[in-house]
Amino acid sequence: MSDLPESPTPELIPARPRLWRWILGTFIILISWLAIGAILTAASAALFGLDLLALAGTDKESLAIVRGYEPWQAASAVLISFLPLLLVPILLHRYLLKRPLRELFTRSNRSFSREVLIGAAIMSLLLVVTGIPDFVFNNSSYAWSFDAARFIPYLVIALTLIPIQTTAEEVFYRGWIQQRLENGRRSIWLVSLLGGLLFALPHMGNPEVSGNLLLPILGYGSTGFMLTWVTMRDQSMGLAVGAHAANNILAGLLVSSSDSALPAASIWVTPEIQWGPAAFFSVLFIPLFIWLTGKWKGKVAL
Repeated sequence: MSDLPESPTPELIPARPRLWRWILGTFIILISWLAIGAILTAASAALFGLDLLALAGTDKESLAIVRGYEPWQAASAVLISFLPLLLVPILLHRYLLKRPLRELFTRSNRSFSREVLIGAAIMSLLLVVTGIPDFVFNNSSYAWSFDAARFIPYLVIALTLIPIQTTAEEVFYRGWIQQRLENGRRSIWLVSLLGGLLFALPHMGNPEVSGNLLLPILGYGSTGFMLTWVTMRDQSMGLAVGAHAANNILAGLLVSSSDSALPAASIWVTPEIQWGPAAFFSVLFIPLFIWLTGKWKGKVAL
């Protein structure tokens, strides 16, 4: 998230915590996410009477069981597990790395909330504009699935827990990880490529990913590349936080796929993700999102 000149002066570069502190912190974050997240999901599953093994499974039998649950309950049990991924990096940034809390989110003087709204608005615009042609010319692939009794409670969960999930991922990837990748001299292309790859790898365990991994890696990696780029240009993860939340919320509320990683109560449902078109649009979004946010040019070394 550093927007620095090509030959930065020392006073412009935030002090980098010792590497051992960052490695220790990363280990604590991952262990906390896995352990505490599992406990939170197990508690939610017990509260709602859900099969914990089915929630954790990616096979067709498990997915079929999960899709028989109320979407808001299943989504709650899955999404609550991201709470440690949000809170633990924040605590460690402040008390282990001993850095100002604001620095984790932004080094800019601009309004962070305004950046979030801009990122969300632009991503929503791109999703709607690129989705309309497919809806018109490939309408037979969209099945109407709106059910108010299932949609309304899911809407509440989507607007509360999905932003927690997506912000947690951004805090970890665009905050904790990216700030270590940057040193004020590394190329924005290199940092964005690494950021995209690291963002893609954990998503390879999602149930919608199967067979050839190249296209899913390209699809998720392109999104990670795009969010890393604008964060580095902007000195703030606000645009990335807004865009990521908008993408996941719209996927849950408007159009979801039958093999989606998260249970949803969307208005329309499509068959399994076609990774060719999905990867194509993910790559297409890179220049469009960066251009619309005005982050092509800046003081970052190219």
